[in-house]
Amino acid sequence: MLITNVWYIAEWSENVTDKPVKARMLGRDFVLFRDPAGKAHCLSNTCCHRGASLSQGKCQEDGTVSCPFHGWRFNAEGRCTTIPSAANPAGDIPAAAKVDSYPTEERHGFIWVFLGDRPEEAHPLFDMPENTDPAWRKVTFTDTWKANIHWMKMVDLDQVHLHIVHGIPLNEENPSRPSAHAVEQLPNGFRTHIVSRPPPRGGSWGQLRQERAEVNSYLTFYVPGFTLYGKVEIAKGFSNVFYSMSTPIDEENTKLYLIAFRNFMLEPDKDKDHLDRNLRNVYQDKAIAENHFPKRAPDVPEWPVINVDREDLLMQTYWRLMRQLRGKGWQVDRLRLDELDRNGDHRVIPSPGRRADPANWVYGTVPLVAGGQ
Repeated sequence: MLITNVWYIAEWSENVTDKPVKARMLGRDFVLFRDPAGKAHCLSNTCCHRGASLSQGKCQEDGTVSCPFHGWRFNAEGRCTTIPSAANPAGDIPAAAKVDSYPTEERHGFIWVFLGDRPEEAHPLFDMPENTDPAWRKVTFTDTWKANIHWMKMVDLDQVHLHIVHGIPLNEENPSRPSAHAVEQLPNGFRTHIVSRPPPRGGSWGQLRQERAEVNSYLTFYVPGFTLYGKVEIAKGFSNVFYSMSTPIDEENTKLYLIAFRNFMLEPDKDKDHLDRNLRNVYQDKAIAENHFPKRAPDVPEWPVINVDREDLLMQTYWRLMRQLRGKGWQVDRLRLDELDRNGDHRVIPSPGRRADPANWVYGTVPLVAGGQ
């Protein structure tokens, strides 16, 4: 289940410099490049002339990216500006000499791309105040999971697995049972607050906590980046904060971008321990998600079919939100697209430019599930 009209992370900002970079999202290829002013742009990666990969081309001094095959140059709007072999290279430009261009934003150290044609309906990007606050220190991590994006989010949002998978007890009375909690809807997602009282644990972090102290955990799901924000109190005034962001490579593979912050033990030599503590959970979650079936998330109104009061509250909320996005007509119709791909009918994610100028496009757009279904 792939969803369009969402802001996704295409790449870390630092990885896009003076050369084009290919990014694969929603089962399609894109090219990222910077103009001379340093602004990042994103185009469909397939040249409209003969289908070459623009990411194999070059960034030009005029702010365009050139095709590696015939040197056609495409600007930030996806328009071809130069055809070197033409009698008038800058004038003899066919109307169909254009590729899709997608809105970009650069923040939090990432290049965000809006993959769709309705940016005015986008869920707004979220703030990351810790990223510019010197009271917090961060570590980062990137990985690729052989799991669809929804299974990745399922292990993110689930609470019972904290005890079963990670050995983190939720309460002394029943270490697997979440405390009572409610879900608050947000313009770009939802959030909850959970209070637990686990038994004391060892280690340097555990020494900061008073015995039998309550632990406050704050979880927020943001639609942009399919992001889980978590803030877990290590001790009063001290917290581990993480942003776990996910980009669907295709129906069965997902890119993970992780930033974890702490406002205690700020010495640089504590970074490895901080990252290792977070990655311990990440790798355990990965092993679970990569072995889930079906490999592609089911196109069903409700998931999971069986629900257990507190255990499935967040997942039910998540799936309800996915159903709303599907109802807008933003879900890729994977069965039709698979057939088109097999037959060599290349399709692209629709861009805002197609609404402004719907004529003269070489490639059609990916089929979408009709709204209201």
